[in-house]
Amino acid sequence: MTDTLVIYYSFTGNSKRIANYVKERCQADSLELEPLVPFSSDYDEVVAEWQNNEIKRDVEIKKIDKDLSQYKKVVLITCTWWYGISPVMKKFLKEYDLAGKEIIVASANAGWLGHSFKDYETLLPNSKIKGELDLVFSREDNKRDELLTSKEEIDAWIEKLN
Repeated sequence: MTDTLVIYYSFTGNSKRIANYVKERCQADSLELEPLVPFSSDYDEVVAEWQNNEIKRDVEIKKIDKDLSQYKKVVLITCTWWYGISPVMKKFLKEYDLAGKEIIVASANAGWLGHSFKDYETLLPNSKIKGELDLVFSREDNKRDELLTSKEEIDAWIEKLN
């Protein structure tokens, strides 16, 4: 059994790629967060519904299948939605207590990090965040899955858990 859990939400698959890399590198368990009702696959529909993504706004999420008390280290990875962390990650952090755990956080984006790290701090008031990583992907339409953050930066961020 590992003492590290990678918790992530990925709308396009970019955050999932990073979560899988971290999972392998740390020999960790992982937990994919999912909305109870899937978001539309039409980006414009999602924008119309979620563009004003205030920290108080909720989305229902599927129940998790992990006992969080079994882990002392947690990696949180989500995509940035209109300058903040995704509504799915926000809902998870509102519902589950990660107090006392060693935590590192990341937010995947195309250069618009906004207040994502402040969101994590607000939603984790009883936790010590040991490291933050801005996961930057290309802004170009045909290259949205191209990671611009270096592997070395990701590895250095992971090391903050040790």
